[in-house]
Amino acid sequence: MPIYGSQLGLSATTIGVILGAFGAAVFAVRLALPLIAHRLDEWRMLIAAMLLSGATLLAFPLVSGVPMLLALSFLLGIGLGGTQPFIMALLYEKAPAGRGAEVLSVRTWIINFCQTSVPLASGALGAALGMLPVFWAMGASLLVAGWFAARGK
Repeated sequence: MPIYGSQLGLSATTIGVILGAFGAAVFAVRLALPLIAHRLDEWRMLIAAMLLSGATLLAFPLVSGVPMLLALSFLLGIGLGGTQPFIMALLYEKAPAGRGAEVLSVRTWIINFCQTSVPLASGALGAALGMLPVFWAMGASLLVAGWFAARGK
Protein backbone atom coordinates (compact mmCIF):
# COMPACT_ATOMS: atom_id res chain seq x y z
CA MET A 1 0.00 0.00 0.00
CA PRO A 2 2.72 2.57 0.72
CA ILE A 3 4.24 2.10 -2.74
CA TYR A 4 0.83 2.18 -4.44
CA GLY A 5 -0.24 5.23 -2.44
CA SER A 6 2.99 6.97 -3.35
CA GLN A 7 2.41 6.17 -7.03
CA LEU A 8 -1.04 7.73 -6.70
CA GLY A 9 0.51 10.87 -5.23
CA LEU A 10 -1.02 10.43 -1.79
CA SER A 11 0.66 12.07 1.17
CA ALA A 12 2.36 9.99 3.83
CA THR A 13 -0.41 10.96 6.25
CA THR A 14 -3.12 9.74 3.90
CA ILE A 15 -1.27 6.47 3.31
CA GLY A 16 -0.95 6.09 7.09
CA VAL A 17 -4.67 6.65 7.55
CA ILE A 18 -5.41 3.98 4.92
CA LEU A 19 -3.08 1.57 6.72
CA GLY A 20 -4.77 2.58 9.97
CA ALA A 21 -8.12 1.46 8.53
CA PHE A 22 -6.59 -1.99 8.10
CA GLY A 23 -5.45 -1.96 11.74
CA ALA A 24 -8.86 -0.78 12.95
CA ALA A 25 -10.53 -3.63 11.09
CA VAL A 26 -8.13 -6.17 12.59
CA PHE A 27 -8.96 -4.81 16.04
CA ALA A 28 -12.71 -4.88 15.35
CA VAL A 29 -12.74 -8.41 13.96
CA ARG A 30 -10.66 -9.69 16.89
CA LEU A 31 -13.25 -8.20 19.26
CA ALA A 32 -16.01 -10.01 17.37
CA LEU A 33 -14.06 -13.27 17.10
CA PRO A 34 -15.67 -15.01 20.08
CA LEU A 35 -19.10 -14.49 18.51
CA ILE A 36 -17.86 -15.62 15.10
CA ALA A 37 -16.13 -18.70 16.50
CA HIS A 38 -19.43 -19.99 17.90
CA ARG A 39 -21.08 -19.76 14.48
CA LEU A 40 -18.34 -20.82 12.06
CA ASP A 41 -15.77 -23.56 12.22
CA GLU A 42 -12.11 -22.79 11.58
CA TRP A 43 -12.09 -23.96 7.96
CA ARG A 44 -15.13 -21.91 6.93
CA MET A 45 -13.61 -18.84 8.54
CA LEU A 46 -10.27 -19.35 6.80
CA ILE A 47 -11.88 -20.02 3.41
CA ALA A 48 -14.09 -16.94 3.74
CA ALA A 49 -11.06 -14.86 4.75
CA MET A 50 -9.03 -16.08 1.76
CA LEU A 51 -11.85 -15.33 -0.68
CA LEU A 52 -12.62 -11.90 0.82
CA SER A 53 -8.94 -10.94 0.95
CA GLY A 54 -8.27 -12.20 -2.57
CA ALA A 55 -11.20 -10.27 -4.03
CA THR A 56 -10.18 -7.15 -2.12
CA LEU A 57 -6.60 -7.34 -3.41
CA LEU A 58 -7.85 -7.74 -6.98
CA ALA A 59 -9.87 -4.53 -6.56
CA PHE A 60 -7.10 -2.44 -4.97
CA PRO A 61 -5.22 -1.39 -8.14
CA LEU A 62 -8.50 -0.43 -9.82
CA VAL A 63 -9.21 2.21 -7.18
CA SER A 64 -7.50 5.56 -6.71
CA GLY A 65 -9.94 7.48 -4.53
CA VAL A 66 -9.11 7.71 -0.84
CA PRO A 67 -12.61 6.76 0.43
CA MET A 68 -12.60 3.53 -1.59
CA LEU A 69 -9.00 2.78 -0.60
CA LEU A 70 -10.06 3.20 3.04
CA ALA A 71 -13.00 0.84 2.52
CA LEU A 72 -10.85 -1.77 0.75
CA SER A 73 -8.18 -1.53 3.43
CA PHE A 74 -10.83 -2.05 6.10
CA LEU A 75 -12.22 -5.07 4.20
CA LEU A 76 -8.74 -6.52 3.89
CA GLY A 77 -8.26 -6.07 7.64
CA ILE A 78 -11.52 -7.90 8.30
CA GLY A 79 -10.46 -10.71 5.98
CA LEU A 80 -7.00 -11.16 7.42
CA GLY A 81 -7.48 -9.99 10.99
CA GLY A 82 -9.39 -12.89 12.41
CA THR A 83 -7.48 -15.70 10.81
CA GLN A 84 -4.42 -15.95 13.05
CA PRO A 85 -6.23 -17.45 16.07
CA PHE A 86 -8.00 -19.96 13.82
CA ILE A 87 -4.76 -20.91 12.07
CA MET A 88 -3.02 -21.39 15.41
CA ALA A 89 -5.86 -23.61 16.63
CA LEU A 90 -5.89 -25.70 13.45
CA LEU A 91 -2.13 -26.13 13.41
CA TYR A 92 -2.05 -27.24 17.02
CA GLU A 93 -5.04 -29.55 16.52
CA LYS A 94 -3.63 -31.20 13.38
CA ALA A 95 -0.05 -31.51 14.64
CA PRO A 96 1.15 -34.98 15.63
CA ALA A 97 0.86 -35.65 19.35
CA GLY A 98 3.58 -33.88 21.29
CA ARG A 99 4.80 -31.90 18.25
CA GLY A 100 2.57 -28.83 18.44
CA ALA A 101 5.44 -26.54 19.40
CA GLU A 102 7.46 -27.69 16.37
CA VAL A 103 4.55 -26.94 14.04
CA LEU A 104 4.12 -23.48 15.53
CA SER A 105 7.88 -22.88 15.21
CA VAL A 106 7.78 -23.72 11.51
CA ARG A 107 4.81 -21.36 11.11
CA THR A 108 6.78 -18.59 12.82
CA TRP A 109 9.78 -19.23 10.57
CA ILE A 110 7.60 -19.08 7.45
CA ILE A 111 5.96 -15.85 8.61
CA ASN A 112 9.32 -14.21 9.33
CA PHE A 113 10.67 -15.33 5.96
CA CYS A 114 7.60 -13.96 4.18
CA GLN A 115 7.71 -10.67 6.10
CA THR A 116 11.20 -10.17 4.71
CA SER A 117 10.98 -11.59 1.20
CA VAL A 118 7.47 -10.68 0.06
CA PRO A 119 7.78 -6.90 0.57
CA LEU A 120 11.20 -6.95 -1.07
CA ALA A 121 9.95 -8.93 -4.07
CA SER A 122 6.74 -6.89 -4.27
CA GLY A 123 8.65 -3.62 -4.16
CA ALA A 124 11.02 -4.76 -6.90
CA LEU A 125 8.17 -6.04 -9.06
CA GLY A 126 6.10 -2.94 -8.34
CA ALA A 127 8.97 -0.63 -9.28
CA ALA A 128 9.51 -2.54 -12.53
CA LEU A 129 5.94 -3.24 -13.62
CA GLY A 130 3.69 -1.13 -11.43
CA MET A 131 1.55 -2.32 -8.57
CA LEU A 132 -1.26 -3.90 -10.59
CA PRO A 133 0.55 -7.24 -11.12
CA VAL A 134 1.58 -7.33 -7.46
CA PHE A 135 -1.96 -6.87 -6.14
CA TRP A 136 -3.40 -9.23 -8.74
CA ALA A 137 -0.82 -11.95 -8.08
CA MET A 138 -1.50 -11.84 -4.34
CA GLY A 139 -5.26 -11.66 -4.87
CA ALA A 140 -5.29 -14.51 -7.39
CA SER A 141 -3.14 -16.63 -5.06
CA LEU A 142 -5.61 -16.17 -2.22
CA LEU A 143 -8.62 -16.87 -4.43
CA VAL A 144 -7.06 -20.04 -5.82
CA ALA A 145 -6.05 -21.19 -2.31
CA GLY A 146 -9.56 -20.46 -1.04
CA TRP A 147 -11.08 -22.38 -3.94
CA PHE A 148 -8.84 -25.41 -3.31
CA ALA A 149 -9.53 -25.28 0.42
CA ALA A 150 -13.29 -25.10 -0.21
CA ARG A 151 -13.09 -28.04 -2.61
CA GLY A 152 -11.13 -30.11 -0.12
CA LYS A 153 -13.48 -29.26 2.70
